[in-house]
Amino acid sequence: MSDFFGQLLGLLRVEALAPRHQAVFAAARTRQPTFARHATLESVLAALGDAREETYPEREALTRALVAEIQASSSPAWRASLASAYAPMLTRLRRRIIGNAVPREDLDQLVLATFLSVARAFPLSRWRDWTAARLRQQTAREVFRQLRKERAEQHETYTQAQLAEWLPDSRPTAPVERVRRPSVRRSFVKRDAVLVHLARATLPRSDVEVLMATVVRREKLRAYVSRLVEGDATEAERTYQRLKRQRTRLMQRLRTQDVDAAAQPPGGS
Repeated sequence: MSDFFGQLLGLLRVEALAPRHQAVFAAARTRQPTFARHATLESVLAALGDAREETYPEREALTRALVAEIQASSSPAWRASLASAYAPMLTRLRRRIIGNAVPREDLDQLVLATFLSVARAFPLSRWRDWTAARLRQQTAREVFRQLRKERAEQHETYTQAQLAEWLPDSRPTAPVERVRRPSVRRSFVKRDAVLVHLARATLPRSDVEVLMATVVRREKLRAYVSRLVEGDATEAERTYQRLKRQRTRLMQRLRTQDVDAAAQPPGGS
């Protein structure tokens, strides 16, 4: 687990306990009876941190109150508080993830963003008990589903025939042994034309749309994401991180396979 994850959780606790959120909590005390015996969010977090068996009913009630506020309010106080309260659980989940398919910092964001997404969608009216266990199970299930999808996408390949069709003038004029790996800039001199071919080829539509928007039309990736996801900052950040990795993988494949095709001598392998 990266040090960044622990720092991120620490920053969320600082955010939860920021004095500017006291008025938000005071208003919530009038809506959530379980908050009534707590004067501050710090008191709520202390109660949630008490793991004794006899405190479970209050912890269950407090968790459900925080989830309800997350679903009803845009205040960052509730997201920060819930994540801070469940920092030990999130840390254990993050430590279970082993591998380098996704950068460590992206994994940190994935775990946290998934947890908050699960909380926002949690069906409080349908699931009336075992809230903490259900949050943990749903978060772990979704995180590992995303990782399986990520690894599957990384194993996708494009054939030499496809690349030859997109890059018909890629044969070198110099002897093969003198071929040098072109720079990123040189290898994508014709990238706009390549992407037009991509748009017409039988490729994943999401690959084409992201590249057409951010490479051909020169649109910023965050601006593109903001058009896809409106009004949900956490989901927008999660989508941005996913599309950034998706775009990077595709462009790296094109760079690598373009060079490989160029390095192969005519008439044989």
